[in-house]
Amino acid sequence: MRVFLIMALSSSLLACSGNYSFNTNVDKENFENYLPATSVEIYSDQQIDPLQAEYLGIVEGVSCQEKANQAPPQQVDARNNLREQAASIGANVVTVQQCYPIEEPAACIAMLSCFGKAYKIEK
Repeated sequence: MRVFLIMALSSSLLACSGNYSFNTNVDKENFENYLPATSVEIYSDQQIDPLQAEYLGIVEGVSCQEKANQAPPQQVDARNNLREQAASIGANVVTVQQCYPIEEPAACIAMLSCFGKAYKIEK
C-alpha cells in the first residue's frame, strides 16, 4: 500500500511539471525605461551646493485622483513622477522645491503637484 501511495504521488507531481511558458508585456530590450525614477535620487539644496552639478531645468510631477473610489493624491506619487520627468531629461538628481494641491484641476477630482530642479552629477 505504501509503495502504491508513493508511486501515485510521484506520478501526480510529474504530471504537474509540464513545460509552462510565461508571457509579459515588459520589453526586455527597453527594460530600463520602465523604471526611470529609480535612477534619480532626491537631494536637498544644501547637498547640491558643494557638488559640481549641471543644472538641467525645472521638472514637475503630479498625483491625480481621477475617480471618487480611488485614493486621494499622494505626495510620494507626485515625487516619483517628478523623478521620472527628471530622468527623461537626463538628470540623476533632483531637489524638490515645493508640493501643493492644485485648485479645481481639469481632469481630476483632486491633484497634487510637486516641482523641483533637475541636475546631472558625476558619481
